[in-house]
Amino acid sequence: MVYNSSMKRLKTYFLHFIISSFLIVVPCTAAFAEPAPEGFPPLPPGQELPEGDSSDKKPCPPPPPMDHDNIINYRGSRTYNETLPLKVTQVKCNRIAESLVCVEVFFNQSINPRSVKPNSLIINNSQLPFGTRFTFNKKGNTIKIKVYTTGDSFKLRVQDIRSFNGFLVEPIEILTEVER
Repeated sequence: MVYNSSMKRLKTYFLHFIISSFLIVVPCTAAFAEPAPEGFPPLPPGQELPEGDSSDKKPCPPPPPMDHDNIINYRGSRTYNETLPLKVTQVKCNRIAESLVCVEVFFNQSINPRSVKPNSLIINNSQLPFGTRFTFNKKGNTIKIKVYTTGDSFKLRVQDIRSFNGFLVEPIEILTEVER
């Protein structure tokens, strides 16, 4: 019994010592700290400050291009290309299950994910069902969807999809074969 109470008291004293030391050392360190000497640490080559007033700042790089919503927060390496019109380059269809097909639509450049809506891809003259999930690759030039269809071929219409530079894909209708 005596041993436990003396251990508790010792732990309490030790804890008070640590806390009081911290409360004394940290403010003293902050009060007596000195700034680093001028020019320390040296800047890497090519990043030296410009001559003249040290308050001069390098000009900021131009901002990245923005979509029509003025939002640029995208993952991956989606790019902005001013000269190319947006075109569909390839369509792949693979059967996953008896009536489930995975459709991949490839473009020649990155597309704006906000421009892809259920009416952007039309299969056999009917819109995709509400809640269809669109997935995009890291580069942003491929759309992947899963649809229910039992046929070995179907008509796919691609429309109303924009690239980051604002070009609209020219509506195209493609007869697509499902690979097994």
